[in-house]
Amino acid sequence: MKKLGILGAGALLALALPLAASAQINISATVVAACTFGSATVTLNGAGIAAGSAVTNTSSTVNLTCNKGATVTVALNSGANASGTQKRLRAGVTSNYITYNLSRPNTLVDGGPNTCPSLPGTEWTSTNTVSATSLFVTTGGPKPIPICISVPAAQYPQAGTYTDTVTATLTVT
Repeated sequence: MKKLGILGAGALLALALPLAASAQINISATVVAACTFGSATVTLNGAGIAAGSAVTNTSSTVNLTCNKGATVTVALNSGANASGTQKRLRAGVTSNYITYNLSRPNTLVDGGPNTCPSLPGTEWTSTNTVSATSLFVTTGGPKPIPICISVPAAQYPQAGTYTDTVTATLTVT
């Protein structure tokens, strides 16, 4: 019987001692390729467009924000007032239009001078897209994309405020 008493006391002693154990907890996250295109308001020649004059404005930009390593292309449609593929600004609900072009920017370089081509350049459309992948090779975040806009000469529209809305489509992989 002494053996059972000693064994019983050892079991009680083992229950009273703190138990140490370790385990690993794995934590993971999946980052999806994602980009957003900011909104922009481009105003041509704040002083107004003179009758018959050509106008170019390459100073407007819009921010494209993506994760690091994103492969992204940007397409622009022909706008709400297009005639075929020709982009047009419209004066209110009238039938008064001014044609304009959005040219693709030169090659985009992260932190570099992203500029517009000599205008008018190659038209930026839904099929003639701009690759912005090079902007996100080393870092993610907002990157400015130039809006390269021109108004051809020899247009004599009625005085007024002319507008259009162009939709940007991002393809991200």
